[in-house]
Amino acid sequence: MKSYFQTGNNAIFFIITAGVMLASFVLIAVFTGFQHETKKFKTMVVTIVLVLLFQFIVIDPIRFIVLSIDAATWPKKQIVNYRSDMSKEKYSHLDYLRTRLKSLKSQLMITIEHRNEKLNEKYSHIMKDLKLYGTYFLLLLMVVVVHQDPLLYYNTNAVRTLLSHNTSSTLGLKEIRYMDQVYDFVELTLIKGFNTSQTLDTAWLQIPQMKRLGVIRLRQLRHIDNIGAYDPQWDCSNSMPEWSTPFTRLHYEDKYWRIYEPWTPLRHTPSLDDGLLLRFNHYGHDMDYPELAGYMALLSTGPHNSLKVLGFLKGYSWLDHRNTSAVFIDFTMFNADANIFTVCTLLVENTNFGMQLTRASVQSTKLLESLDQMSHLKIIVMLLYLIIVIQFCRSLAVKLWYNRSAIRKAWNKVDVVIFVLNIMLLALIVLREREVAKLLQLLKESTTRDYLDFQRPTRLYLLINIIMGFLVCITTLRLWKVLQFASVFSVFTKTLYMAWPAVASTALIIIIFLMGLGMAVAIINGNNSEYFQKLLKCIIACLCFAFGFSSEVHPRDMFHGGKALGIVLYLVLVFIIAVVLMNVFAALIFSYFENAEQDRKETAGRSRINFLQFLRLEYAHTLALCGCRYFRRKYRARGRTVRENIAWAMYRQELVRSKSSSIVLEKKPSDEELRFQYRRRIEMLLGLSAILTVQVELIERLMLGDKNGNLPSSSDSEDSDLPEMYRKSKTSKV
Repeated sequence: MKSYFQTGNNAIFFIITAGVMLASFVLIAVFTGFQHETKKFKTMVVTIVLVLLFQFIVIDPIRFIVLSIDAATWPKKQIVNYRSDMSKEKYSHLDYLRTRLKSLKSQLMITIEHRNEKLNEKYSHIMKDLKLYGTYFLLLLMVVVVHQDPLLYYNTNAVRTLLSHNTSSTLGLKEIRYMDQVYDFVELTLIKGFNTSQTLDTAWLQIPQMKRLGVIRLRQLRHIDNIGAYDPQWDCSNSMPEWSTPFTRLHYEDKYWRIYEPWTPLRHTPSLDDGLLLRFNHYGHDMDYPELAGYMALLSTGPHNSLKVLGFLKGYSWLDHRNTSAVFIDFTMFNADANIFTVCTLLVENTNFGMQLTRASVQSTKLLESLDQMSHLKIIVMLLYLIIVIQFCRSLAVKLWYNRSAIRKAWNKVDVVIFVLNIMLLALIVLREREVAKLLQLLKESTTRDYLDFQRPTRLYLLINIIMGFLVCITTLRLWKVLQFASVFSVFTKTLYMAWPAVASTALIIIIFLMGLGMAVAIINGNNSEYFQKLLKCIIACLCFAFGFSSEVHPRDMFHGGKALGIVLYLVLVFIIAVVLMNVFAALIFSYFENAEQDRKETAGRSRINFLQFLRLEYAHTLALCGCRYFRRKYRARGRTVRENIAWAMYRQELVRSKSSSIVLEKKPSDEELRFQYRRRIEMLLGLSAILTVQVELIERLMLGDKNGNLPSSSDSEDSDLPEMYRKSKTSKV
């Protein structure tokens, strides 16, 4: 404070002014106002933070660029000569002694082990990275925690259960056995289940808090007489009702009810959003089905008109057993109490053997996240995460700006990937908000025949979760590099580097065995076991069984090709893969661990400090201010003199050493270690001697000198060892 306040009056003036201003703000906030509602208060806080960030990120760089251009274009003609300020505080000999004493105490802590500058520089960089990446990792985990909502799981599970199984008034999706039951399911479960009072109310009978948005879309995919093909060709031709050809376009088609729409294929205008978000396949039991294909039929909001549409489709055989491969039933529900959108996609597959296979896909998302609906904790976490991302980007930009060749390093490439993922995350959030705003505007202006497609914002929500998962994984990987100061991480990294050829070879052998066994099990038992139905699923099931996850796969699943062959397959899976190869894999890594640990012990020297010792010395002053001085052991006389206490402590140490030597044979230190210990003791004694000398002189000047520490002229002390600025100027009187 002395450098800022030259006199005590200035310091007192500053304290009084700051206290008056702070008290005024507190009184204004308590008695006058600032009593805003929660939504307005959150908006004000977020606005203030965003304005400050905009100031620091955009305005300040522009201002500095303009000032630098101005200074470079129109330099100053006159160079200001800086002169020393004669009004600065004068330092006395006592100030020099106090400064010298602090310096000697600090030097006493710097032993031989702390003089490895290369190691200290490495630990300094590790500490900076640990602050940055550790804070970023913790905030990223907090963002994931506040982003997840446990209600989404319960909502998804409840809706899937209610749609899949029978209730007292509805038909379950799993009970559909033939194609005509699709009409019964739509009528009982989706029309009458959402319109119990025969009005335009679309609340669900099972969960009254949920309300359907828009109308229900029925979409079917039709093959071109090749139902047995592995890659079928989907029909995309226009037809008349009852799928009759040739197609004829009538002049009143667009003026009346769209009776030809169910027999015309979907037409999508090429767009970037549809190409990125909707160009995916639905995975069924039999084959995969594209999203942007098929024939669509829309129901109505009211139950009466919906039943009319359903009767029309049934009367004109919109679903048939010959060419219909799959039927999709799409609709969206919204629960205003829980702020949850539920996007339902129900699939009914028409298989080759005449039975219907069904699947209910339910996605629960939170697409409306305004400030008034977000908790204070989530707002604080998101703002802190935004600040730490800006710091991370600044650190990366500075690193690459001053050293462009640093981009070749693998860990800097990882930093670039983290930066790109954060940019993608921000872009996806903005795109999702735009899609939701468009759908809400369409909902506001929609009619009874509009279908609201929430697939795009739902896909964006899933992509955001995936990006956040990748961020957590790659940040954990980046944090591994920072944690290399610990011996455990260092040994593990060195072990993997030494053992990667052997480990890769063993892993390749395990993969070859798993693929071969998976093919054999799929061919022999694929027709009788659900887990061996497909090749990829079979290999994954064998891998899980080999790693100990045996709750789903049972030995009886392998005995469909005969007991003898089943025993052979089971022995190969259990004994060769799960026991022999996995144990070889673990034993190989363990042997390399032993070698790496032995090398580390042999190469470790006495002159190397660990990271905690570096932190203890680097932040010694901070630890002292935090109160660590109160946890130090204090000297207690216990009724004895200092000499007696020293003799008693040495006796106890000798007694403990004699007892331990009789039990464990101690290794004698080498000559190098003895020389190192001797040098450390000598340096410590010299440091203590210098500290005692300065303390004695300081006491002498405090007791015998004046207020500035100057001794009388008769004193024997000399000032020859003092710097020039601390010597007392002697002027002769004329």
